Order: sequence, then C-alpha cells, then structure tokens
Amino acid sequence: MPRKPLYTALASMIMLCGCTAENDAPPHVQSQHTAESAQNNKQNSTGMINPAHYQEFWLWGNIAHRTYLDQAKQLYILQGEVALLANENSQIDVQGMSPRQLDQPIWIVFRSTHINWTTDDIQHILRNLELWKKRGNQVVGLQVDFDSGSKNLYHYASFLKQLRQQLPAEYRLSITGLLDWVNYQSPQTIDLLNQSIDEVVLQTYQQRHSIANSHAYLPQLKRLKVPFKIGLVEHGQMPNLQGIEQSAYFRGYIIFLLPEYNP
Repeated sequence: MPRKPLYTALASMIMLCGCTAENDAPPHVQSQHTAESAQNNKQNSTGMINPAHYQEFWLWGNIAHRTYLDQAKQLYILQGEVALLANENSQIDVQGMSPRQLDQPIWIVFRSTHINWTTDDIQHILRNLELWKKRGNQVVGLQVDFDSGSKNLYHYASFLKQLRQQLPAEYRLSITGLLDWVNYQSPQTIDLLNQSIDEVVLQTYQQRHSIANSHAYLPQLKRLKVPFKIGLVEHGQMPNLQGIEQSAYFRGYIIFLLPEYNP
C-alpha cells in the first residue's frame, strides 16, 4: 500500500489504561497465535523477506497468482478508498479485485483520506462485505487504512467507536497506524481504541521499502495489550523482532505483495 510510516504507538500508551492481563482479556484477545511465528523465527535476525515463508497477505491491485497463496490462512483485500472531492463531498473510489469466491478467510480493506464518513460511505462498505460473503467467502471483518496524525488520534478513536457501532457484530474491526504515534500518551484515547478494535497492524515500511529505523520502535510492543500483527513488505528488510513473538498478543505477520513481482 504505498504508505506513510505506520502504527506502533499504542505501545508506550497502552499500559496507562489499566488493560487486563491475558487470562482476563476479552475473547478476541485470547485467540491463538498464528502458526507462522515459529516457522519464521529463522528470518527474524534480519535479511530479505521471502513471502513464501508467510501465511497472511495484503492483495492491493492486480496481484498475479503465486503458488504460496494457495496455502494462505488469511487475505486482506483492498476494495476502495474513501476520499474527499474538491467540493468537500465524500466519495468512495472502487479499487482492487472484483468479488469472487476464495478459499481463504478474508478481510475487506478500505483506505481513507478522511474520517468524516457519510451514511452512504458506510452503506457502500457494508454492502461490499455482504457481497463478498454472498460469493461464498468467510469474511472476517473490515480493515481501515487511515494515516491519522498524533494530534488527531483521539478524534480517530472516536470515529472508530462510532464505526464499530454500525458494523454488524459478526464482523471484526482492524486498523493500521503510524509509527510516530509511539510518543502519544492519552489513557482516554487508548480506552476508546480498546473498546472498538480487534487488532492493529504495525507496518514496518514506507511506500515499497522497509523503514530503516523501525526496529527502534518495535521493542515497545512487548507492553502492548491488544492483539497485533506486524506488516512487512515483499522483499523488504526484516527488522529485528527479538522478543516480540513471545508477546501473548502477537498474532503473526502480514506481507504486502508488490504487483510487479516476477516468479
């Protein structure tokens, strides 16, 4: 997803909100770790990321079929962008593959340039979730890809709480975020996030390249008390994640696949 720096920030903040221990956590926190973490230990020292070693992927745009996708456990599929027009009206630009039946559980992803979603925006997204479901898919939930600045994080958390209330209970809610959130501290904001989201994805790349200093933020994730995954870019550099996989809240990796890949 061509992207700006991402979300690891909940780390330094999350312990301020009095979050529960693992055994007292809500059911979505107690879910099992993804199986891939053990098999990927060999890559975690550093080195080029080989997507064939992983089991969850972002599919944005026209991604040619690759044999290892047959063994994927979850796919995150881009379906559009919620954007503001020149007249300040909100509109969804349809993007990504058309709905079809897939073998893997899927998340539907919408990127957004703003959080003033209209009723029409939300209804479009809900229809999209149902359309994929009617194609015979196991739709896990919705992922929102929005780059909120730290100073606006409380407003983003409030938006997510409202979105959760409009999302059918059968669907989970995932978000991405920015690395520079790490220095933001507000128990009230974290409480709002914990009420709303089921997972956060902490992306370690910008545009199509790994962020050189992403490892400087990641150790703080040891204190994170919400389910989280690490986002990696295909053929990027693996950051040093020593100790992260032992977190009770770690749920594995998602690989952002690049369309120009040549097998």
